[in-house]
Amino acid sequence: MDLKPLSYNGRDEGIEVTLRSELRPGDDSKNVAIAIHSLFPDAVINEFESESFPSDRQTEIVCNHLSFERFLEQLRTQVILDTAMDAMGQHLNENQTVFRISRLAAFAGKIAFVNDDLPLGGSFEILLQGVGLSDWIEACTWHSGRQNVPRQLHDESAMDESGEASTWHQ
Repeated sequence: MDLKPLSYNGRDEGIEVTLRSELRPGDDSKNVAIAIHSLFPDAVINEFESESFPSDRQTEIVCNHLSFERFLEQLRTQVILDTAMDAMGQHLNENQTVFRISRLAAFAGKIAFVNDDLPLGGSFEILLQGVGLSDWIEACTWHSGRQNVPRQLHDESAMDESGEASTWHQ
């Protein structure tokens, strides 16, 4: 009997997904919207007035109640599930975590996690909230390789504070 693997999307799973990003002078709001929609196609983004360059605009974009489905699909496509588990778990505090991803990578439909420095093109801050969040993160980033090399949040194989791998498995 073929069993389809359980697929997570963050919706109806008790996980609230919120995206935040700051629009600064020089940012193109249309390109930022494209980047958001490439990973979160259901995001509702308010329209922004067109401004001429240079602009002194400082605006925050906030998108609530997002589906995590496309994001998780991209993690699987890029084969970065362990990195995602580490990045999502790095600032885990009970039932809430926050992590950042590159806006330029998102514009290209990819995911690149950001640690400390603000990357060229800015970043999106992703907030996840929900009961049992640590178990959910481990489950949604699970892959068959963990049968041979078990991993869990905050284990000795997790990336260090700078984002570098702390160990490699042979």
